[in-house]
Amino acid sequence: MSLTKGVKGQMILKIDLAKAYDRINWKFLESTLQAAGLPDDFVKLVMACVTTVRFQVLWNGGCTEPFQPTRGLRQGCPLSPYLFTLCIERLNHCIKDSVDRKAWRPITLSKDGPALTHLFFADDLVLFAEADLKQGEEVLTCLNRFCEASGEQVSKDKSCVFFSKNTMESVKKRISDMLGIKQTNNLGRYLGVPVIHGRVSKDTYKFILEKIDQRLSGWKARSLSLAGRVTLATSVLNALPNYVMQTAVLPVSVCDTIDRKVRAFIWGAEDGASKTHLVNWETICKPKELGGLGMRSARALNLSYIMKLGWAFLNKSEELWIRVLQGKYFKVNDAGALVMKKSNHSRLWKGIVDTWPILKQQVVWDIREGHNVQFWMDPWLAEGTILSEHIIGNGEGINWHATVAEMVTIEGEWKWEDLAPHLTQNLLALIAGTDPPRPGLGEDITAWGMEPDGKFKLRSAYSAAVEWLSDEEWETEEANNHHHWKRLWKWAGPNRIKHFLWLVFHDRLMTNAQRKRRKLTTDDTCPMCRNGPETTEHIMRHCSGSIQVWHRLGIQETTLTCGLGFADWFDEHLKRDQEGLLFGVAAWYLWKRRNEKVFHNLTQEDQVLAQRIGCWTSTIRQAQENDTASHKEATRKTTQKLAWSPPPQDWMCVNTDGSEKQPGSEAAGGGIIRDWMGKCMGAFVENLGVCTITRAEIMAAIRGLQMAWKNGYRKVLLQLDSTTAINILTSQDQIEHRYHNLVLQFQRLLQQNWEVKISHIYREGNKVADFLANKGHSASIGFHIFESADPGLNFWILYDVLGITQNRLI
Repeated sequence: MSLTKGVKGQMILKIDLAKAYDRINWKFLESTLQAAGLPDDFVKLVMACVTTVRFQVLWNGGCTEPFQPTRGLRQGCPLSPYLFTLCIERLNHCIKDSVDRKAWRPITLSKDGPALTHLFFADDLVLFAEADLKQGEEVLTCLNRFCEASGEQVSKDKSCVFFSKNTMESVKKRISDMLGIKQTNNLGRYLGVPVIHGRVSKDTYKFILEKIDQRLSGWKARSLSLAGRVTLATSVLNALPNYVMQTAVLPVSVCDTIDRKVRAFIWGAEDGASKTHLVNWETICKPKELGGLGMRSARALNLSYIMKLGWAFLNKSEELWIRVLQGKYFKVNDAGALVMKKSNHSRLWKGIVDTWPILKQQVVWDIREGHNVQFWMDPWLAEGTILSEHIIGNGEGINWHATVAEMVTIEGEWKWEDLAPHLTQNLLALIAGTDPPRPGLGEDITAWGMEPDGKFKLRSAYSAAVEWLSDEEWETEEANNHHHWKRLWKWAGPNRIKHFLWLVFHDRLMTNAQRKRRKLTTDDTCPMCRNGPETTEHIMRHCSGSIQVWHRLGIQETTLTCGLGFADWFDEHLKRDQEGLLFGVAAWYLWKRRNEKVFHNLTQEDQVLAQRIGCWTSTIRQAQENDTASHKEATRKTTQKLAWSPPPQDWMCVNTDGSEKQPGSEAAGGGIIRDWMGKCMGAFVENLGVCTITRAEIMAAIRGLQMAWKNGYRKVLLQLDSTTAINILTSQDQIEHRYHNLVLQFQRLLQQNWEVKISHIYREGNKVADFLANKGHSASIGFHIFESADPGLNFWILYDVLGITQNRLI
């Protein structure tokens, strides 16, 4: 708006209502509730809640006599925000009425953009209008009418008006004088976020840094353990900039400063004094299961929030802010790239354009009818695979622009004869595990490829942003080899010791060897035994004093552990059920003893130290046992004998199951139809190609019902052992997940002229279906009727007929 050209100027009024809640007129509130069409009894009840309030004032150390107010809404009451919103809606109606009469002329930021008249959020009001005297008078008239009726009052000292660049100075002054509101070249912050008028600098967002400094000034970092500092940094410092980040692109310098302050606090820096950073920031920002502490980089987090806005654009949301930006900037070329980005565009829009390449890499198509997606050129398979990049040979004879729908036969199956010559068996299996498009399912939609349900999640967007910034994936070889991270964070001891053990696994204890590496000393000798350099491995494993403590605790080297590297040796002891807790506590005490020796010249005997370790371990274990006992009491389970039960007479029981050898591999399904005597009336297996176990469970249920309908059965009991599949198939919510097509198929089956009941059965009662699902792996891709004479099948059918039970804790 600051760059607006043309004859007609524009203005923005930022209105502050003085004591907005306290001034609401009760009669105005009552008429508002009645105008909203609420029942009279409800209106009376609400007004009774509002008007029967009593106040006392604390005066000179004592309370005054209670008194009753005559207007206002009590702040802190959960009902008040809703009532105030209804009241402020009356101003909205007043403005709309003025617009309808063409007395109030709204502004537009682009030719195709929506008209803007006002933005309201509780008592934060922003008004838009053309900049001339008549418009100023109309704005003032609307405000006065509302204030007269409601009891509100505009605080003119705190309100301001901003004019576009093309407004004449004389017009600005006359409008400002008439309104009694001062002019401004900077609207400041609205809802806590700066309203940007020009170049953005570090000073624009210095208030975020000041908030962080204010929090840090009240904390004594040196009085907290590493675990305590990490907890505060994660829950407080990391969260402070989040609100602004959701709608603003912070300068890189601001993000780096935020990270620097958080990093310094984690390592104990205080009052400007620096401390040694034992582990680099990139590692700290990794998830805990990959060796980090789960901290978030400010820049990557900001990018992920902007990606969320880009995702809203991609899905054509109808929110006002999107329609404004779409009308002014949004254009997409044939390659799906945002092509509009100029120097005078808003900083937010530039951020959305800059994050578009990251966003586009993670977008896949969720196939419905298949008419909008190109089979070979678009990412519509799992993990965003683009088939044109994996062709065997030169691709002769391929119609590169064929849609997904065009690669399906009339019967609804993939055209395997057109696919087999050009694709590997792995890709063919991946296609087989994807449901073909079907008529009547609606337009194809975009899905977030990093989540199984296709919905955008900030967590996975953050991962994508980190990889984009660092040009490397988190799943590095080092992270994959360090399988002990998950076990470390599940270790049963206190959090402060877990963080110490985290440093041990990273070999980042400040030993003399580490100090020498950092040029803090020239002597790396072990202060305890004076025998060799003091490394993390030495102080924990080879130091003579440590060995004596391990012996006294009954923890000794075995043939299994003596040949292991340090990290594996440490992990092997830590993961043991009986000694794991003792081992972790002992490691911590060994390091404490070393520090007492170095810094205070105190020596502790091995026997005394072992006793302290044992005592503290017993205390921790006792606390855990008390907690476990109360948890067990709350979730007590009983052993039940489970077996398959036949259906009622005249009913058929369809048992189905899915099978997956390992996640991401080929899946299969199977099922059986039995009568009330347990006799097999039909069975099937199906090799589904590469797909998820949930899809295999759902497909098996569909195939089972299709077979039952085809065989003429009209009373069917469908039993599955997957609660996930049952919840998806029976959910009444709008279908948005990746199993949309399958759920619609299932629902259409249920709508036919028959009676179907769906129920859950435990795995112990679903042995036959489990057998058939596993058999599906050895079949060729596709659906197959299974021979009822198979010995394995007959064994499990007889198993169920005899009512053989199996125990299960429930």
